[in-house]
Amino acid sequence: MSVKARDSYHHGDLKTALIVASEEIIRAEGVEGFTLRKAARSAGVSPGAPSHHFSGTKGLLTAVAIRVFKHLGAELNVLPSSGVPAQDLRTQALGYVKFAARNPGLFRLICRVDLIDFKDPDLMQASFEAMTSYGHAAAAYFGHEPPELSKRVFRPHMASATATAHGLAHMVIEGRPALFLDTPDPVATFIETMLPSILMATWPD
Repeated sequence: MSVKARDSYHHGDLKTALIVASEEIIRAEGVEGFTLRKAARSAGVSPGAPSHHFSGTKGLLTAVAIRVFKHLGAELNVLPSSGVPAQDLRTQALGYVKFAARNPGLFRLICRVDLIDFKDPDLMQASFEAMTSYGHAAAAYFGHEPPELSKRVFRPHMASATATAHGLAHMVIEGRPALFLDTPDPVATFIETMLPSILMATWPD
């Protein structure tokens, strides 16, 4: 049982303990290594506790995904703004890819529409808030109004901007830089030396 999960449980917050324990399992083993039984064991509770408190695997993984989106938002929404739309969009995209590189298992989780409930109101709120600065940067670059949670309409510019960073993030966590970089740490080399140029070519000043 992890220290974080144990501390949360001892303070009476069993749901948080299970969420934290699940996050730690996914960090270490990926979402493929996650099971409700492992989460219960890590949190030091009965095997039936996760299903009782979260109505099964999808409910618990949705709660973990909400927490992951909050982690993502905490990083992206504090990145510096230069006032130059292209530069701000590149900064946001770089932050997005770096987050994925540091948290591959958790990043994969928030992309799995089959494992989490994307219609959950709390998840929708958390995912929108996580991308607030990204959305504002993209809107400024393309000359549009920033997205609103209450107006869930298709915005081609936002889809394009998100897809670019999303694709680069998956390229990184799948180890693709190793195909063309013969360095001890191809991912770090790619992020430090090549990614800024790719983003500059995608969204020039």
